[in-house]
Amino acid sequence: MALIDIPNQKLEDLVTFPALIPVKAVSHKNIAEHEFRAAVLAVTRELVPVFLEEHITIRASSAGSYFSATLMVTFEHIDQVYALDTALRAHPLVLRVL
Repeated sequence: MALIDIPNQKLEDLVTFPALIPVKAVSHKNIAEHEFRAAVLAVTRELVPVFLEEHITIRASSAGSYFSATLMVTFEHIDQVYALDTALRAHPLVLRVL
């Protein structure tokens, strides 16, 4: 599934960088909130070193089984967007990235 799905257009054609873009990641079931937060923070900081922990919002699902993290990331270039998307998708604590 593509990061953005607009026919005949690429993300880099739609966004001027640097750009503040929200990224959402969802945990696997029954992962501890602090573990999930630490994981998405570490992955994000590896690719966007200036990312601050204050820019993460974590919410629990209604049953408390899953967590979603919304990351407000200022990307300097398109390669960072795709790299973060790929890294988060590959992380064992992350179920999906939106």
